[in-house]
Amino acid sequence: MSAGQGAPVATAADADFVTRIAAGDREAETEFVRRYQRGVRVLVRRHCRPNDPIVDDLAQDVMARVLERLRAGAIRDPAALPAYVQATIVYAASAEYRARRIKEPVASIDEAIVDADDPPRRVSSSQMSELLRGLLDKLPVARDREVLARFYLAEEDKETVCRGLGIDASHFHRVVFRARERFRALLAEAGIEGV
Repeated sequence: MSAGQGAPVATAADADFVTRIAAGDREAETEFVRRYQRGVRVLVRRHCRPNDPIVDDLAQDVMARVLERLRAGAIRDPAALPAYVQATIVYAASAEYRARRIKEPVASIDEAIVDADDPPRRVSSSQMSELLRGLLDKLPVARDREVLARFYLAEEDKETVCRGLGIDASHFHRVVFRARERFRALLAEAGIEGV
């Protein structure tokens, strides 16, 4: 597995690893780790957020998972080994960030659309949140996006938003009202009402 290039390709050594590791050869496992570890770490880093300290842990988890599958004889085709390693990296990184997202506090826009008495609506709240955030990004006026995000999502107070955006405090409610109206128009175009 080459660390600095695109998708890894199978080598003759991969065929040897697959057979020997499935047979219980510990030396083959050591050689497999030696050859693949650097490339796995590089690919894990590509799938992680910049400077995320989880890279080494994820790389180790990926290597352990692949070795378990090799020991069990679940990977029979040596040509599939590099693709399997790459898929395991993508899965591990995605699962890590998905788990973090679940643990993160819910933004107020998410809480506003979740109705505790309506389970189908609760299930689709994350989809709705993504849609609303996407529509917010489509607002043509940057100040509208900024004022709505800061006031409603970040829950900054009126004075902070006015100072940050250079809005006269006496015009704040008018600016917010117009931004909300433009956002409602986008919602209507998307077929969303009552949010």
